[in-house]
Amino acid sequence: MFWMQLSTFVLFNLLILTMLASQLPARAIAFCTTGQHAGDGEGAYTVWHLIADIEAETRVAEEHRAEREPPGIPMGFPTADPDEPTGRHHLRA
Repeated sequence: MFWMQLSTFVLFNLLILTMLASQLPARAIAFCTTGQHAGDGEGAYTVWHLIADIEAETRVAEEHRAEREPPGIPMGFPTADPDEPTGRHHLRA
C-alpha cells in the first residue's frame, strides 16, 4: 500500500512539473516579442497603413458592385389583376 501511495504521489508531481515546464517557453517568448503594430521606425507598415489599405479596397469593391447592380424595379401598381383567371389553371392536373 505504501508503494502505491508513493508512486501516485510521484506521478502526480511529475505531471504537475511537466505541465508547468511546458508553459514556461510560451510565457518567456510572449514577453520578449514586440507587437506587430508597434512599428520599427520610419516607414514601417503599421496598423494605420493596414486600415487605410482595407478602406481603399472596400471603396473599390463598392464602386464595382454599384456598376454591376441591375436597374431597379419601377415602383407602381400592377395593371393586371393577379386573381383573374387566365386559363392556365386548367393546365394544372
